[in-house]
Amino acid sequence: MEATDGITIALGATTTGFIVKEFLAWLRGRNQCTEIKPQPIKTEEADKFVTVGECKRLMCAHDSQLSEIRADIKTGNINILHKLEAMDQKSEKRAIDAHSRIEPLVREISKNIGQVELMKEAFMRSVVGGKK
Repeated sequence: MEATDGITIALGATTTGFIVKEFLAWLRGRNQCTEIKPQPIKTEEADKFVTVGECKRLMCAHDSQLSEIRADIKTGNINILHKLEAMDQKSEKRAIDAHSRIEPLVREISKNIGQVELMKEAFMRSVVGGKK
């Protein structure tokens, strides 16, 4: 007997064993209940059918609700834009006020820095006898 014959016999035995096993499982399951638990989809009978007129009425009501919501959103957006513009104007005014308070201080500081530089130059000339 060759090696390939042994493999063929082993595969055949395995396949036959699998088929027998599945057949026995089928026989056992044949007599048992096959109900699926829990039921994945619960179905109930409908009360009544919706007529075409009722469907159109519901669609019209839905469309009017959407129109109202869109109008509210548009109004809300306009109000938000007005509020943002007012906030922008307030912040611009605050910036201008801050600059008006800071500018005199900057002028004074610049003037003092210039005087200190002149004093330093005069001191250097007097001590060293010339320019820096």
